[in-house]
Amino acid sequence: MTSLTRGRGILVLSLVSSSVVASEVLFTRILSVSTWYGLAFVVLSLAMLGLTRGSLLADEARARGEALEPWLADTLVKMALALLVADGVLVSVPLTFQPDLATVAAMLLVAVALAAPLVLGGAAAARLLGEAPGALSALYAVDLCAAALGALLPLALLGPLTGPGAVAWLAAAVATAGCLLHPSRRSRGMVVALGAVAVVALSFTSAGLAVHFPKGRPSAARETTFEAWNAMAQVRLGPFVTHPLGGPEGSAGVTVTSALALIDGEAGTPVFQYRDVSELAFLRRNPTTAAHALRPRGNACVIGVGGGPDLLAALHYGHELVLGAEINPSMVELLQSVTDRSPVLSDPRVAVQVGDGRAVFAAARVHCTVLQAAMVDTWAATAAGAFAHTETTLYTREAWAVFLRRVAPEGVLTFSRWYDARNPSETARLLSLAVASLLDRGVTRPREHIALLALGAVATILVSPSPLTPQDLERLQGLETRHGFGLLVAPDRAPRDPILARVLAARSLRALDAAGDGTFMDTSAPTDDRPFFFQVLRPSAWLEPRRLLRWMESGTGMLAGNVAAMFELIVTFGAVLALGAGLLGPSLWRSLRGPERALPTASAGVYFGALGAGFMAAEVALMQRMHVVLGHPTYALVIVLAGLLVATGAGSALSPRLLQSPRAVSVAALLASLLLALLPRLVIAPLAAATEGGAMGVRVLWTGLCAAAVGLVLGMLFPAGMRHLDRTSATPLALGINGACGVLGSIAAIVTSVWHGIAATFALAAALYVLAAASGPWRWNRPAP
Repeated sequence: MTSLTRGRGILVLSLVSSSVVASEVLFTRILSVSTWYGLAFVVLSLAMLGLTRGSLLADEARARGEALEPWLADTLVKMALALLVADGVLVSVPLTFQPDLATVAAMLLVAVALAAPLVLGGAAAARLLGEAPGALSALYAVDLCAAALGALLPLALLGPLTGPGAVAWLAAAVATAGCLLHPSRRSRGMVVALGAVAVVALSFTSAGLAVHFPKGRPSAARETTFEAWNAMAQVRLGPFVTHPLGGPEGSAGVTVTSALALIDGEAGTPVFQYRDVSELAFLRRNPTTAAHALRPRGNACVIGVGGGPDLLAALHYGHELVLGAEINPSMVELLQSVTDRSPVLSDPRVAVQVGDGRAVFAAARVHCTVLQAAMVDTWAATAAGAFAHTETTLYTREAWAVFLRRVAPEGVLTFSRWYDARNPSETARLLSLAVASLLDRGVTRPREHIALLALGAVATILVSPSPLTPQDLERLQGLETRHGFGLLVAPDRAPRDPILARVLAARSLRALDAAGDGTFMDTSAPTDDRPFFFQVLRPSAWLEPRRLLRWMESGTGMLAGNVAAMFELIVTFGAVLALGAGLLGPSLWRSLRGPERALPTASAGVYFGALGAGFMAAEVALMQRMHVVLGHPTYALVIVLAGLLVATGAGSALSPRLLQSPRAVSVAALLASLLLALLPRLVIAPLAAATEGGAMGVRVLWTGLCAAAVGLVLGMLFPAGMRHLDRTSATPLALGINGACGVLGSIAAIVTSVWHGIAATFALAAALYVLAAASGPWRWNRPAP
């Protein structure tokens, strides 16, 4: 019997459930600053392991007869401490992902630190659901609603607080609940609460919690002119300094005054100080501005405003209207904060709209003579976008169809990316995307519409809906002569690089895919189903480890980044498996070695394993596909997670009524399989096309409904299976198998999406639910083979 009142039980359960889910999202945001690509996806796997282990801890405490209220007080204090420790580890441990033992040790430390509060939170929630006063259905509803609100909570916390500061606030709230819950635990809890409050106070100062090793490298000690956190990224602006103009636009004797803005600690964008745009002639020497030399009048449109250099280039050339789209509101706030030095936003010709560039220009009614996206990549990713950056939604055939519709018939679409003359992998991918987009429009001779310029490490492609004119070719040759641009591709100039030549000569999508045959390069044109533009290596490249190591040791370029990302995936996979063995292994071992069989047949183990792997595959697929719909991986993470949490709980509550017989369980698993197989093609793709230029709220609504439809069906199957077993003996083994296979499912989902497409990952999840149907309870009364 517990002395915990119904009201206090509901309050504590709400706090725990919301804190667990909010910490998941916050951990992914901090990891996006501290490391590359999408390591943050590991938090989903750790959450599944942690919550599974937490449920087992709650059962063990209940079996030992520990009183609920003092046990809860201790557990909440430990959870608060674990949150603070995880916070400290995330901001202070460098994750470099070099092939050495230090990398493995660092990843193990991070995985353990992140899992600890999730385990303790899962244990507290499980015990409250089982023993707190009130009807189980009411408690379950509170748990689900609080968890869904927890998924949304970081949207409110980030901004007023930094990512690490928000985690510290969660710790303070949990510690306070722990010390108030039971009088005998107050002194111990108060110490933790006061410590958390001190950390929270520090989180408001520049000397407080900060990521010390962004992208694995020590943070440069420098003056900060502006800093902001939000759900999308951390933005930090350094001091304005006068310096020689470097980079591809540089020339002897030219100096500029500028400040560097860093996004998530790595991606840089300059903010130039000026009084009049006539002072910015040096921008003409940058190949990213070449399109303005061809089309200096009319409306200029910019995707990814950043620090404003592309807006300034358009103003300098004389465009009458400059329309910019910037997905991160903090970048706009940054420019507003330095208007006295860089008054670009106060220019009456400039209008900037906050939003995903693709959605902004899908809805816009303006025709652009130049539509520009120059070096748009922040390397910011979360669980929704493992191996995919925020901006991958801009680099697909479907996105370019929007952009080419928005360009005037004689206008120019121009994208700039990194260039390496020895391995033009990213340039070949960009050229492939241009050729495919023109083929999609019915253009029979794409090369007449394309020019490609390069200078130093930057290449710029120019694509027009109409063939480039002789006057255009003359201007391009003038740029080559005056500024030293290398004209790699033009209607009258064949590319020297053989891969670029094969891509340009392709007349079909199949020919584009085949252009990279015999090489390690993926020359296919990315699509919304496979939006991994920055993943330029073919799967066959991973069969040549020596070459991979050479690229990784070079430390620069997209190839080195791709290899580092795959090594990151392997190390993470190993660390999570090791942690899973530590968390779930003992319980699994005891269940398997017990005097009685915990599961009646081997098919029962297959059933629960297929459910774990299938659920995680479906979750990852939904997040990756909805990233394209919503324009940012964090939005996809939050909305999909909230929808799944509410709906899986509702499905679990409906399960006893709807799935009463063993065969009904298998029928439900087959229905789940059918839903997952049909969802990407028949539901998501048409809705995405229909609402591409629609309001964000509309896209959020149907995204949440799709996640809820999946969660409602999938949520019925685990409790339905457990009703056909002895709950006391089978729970540890069923939960352990489910959690361990969930980790495998998340890894398999990421690899499948990158190499075969997100629809293939949905198909993988569907196949796993077919396996669950085939091994369901209707088989468990038969002897194991």
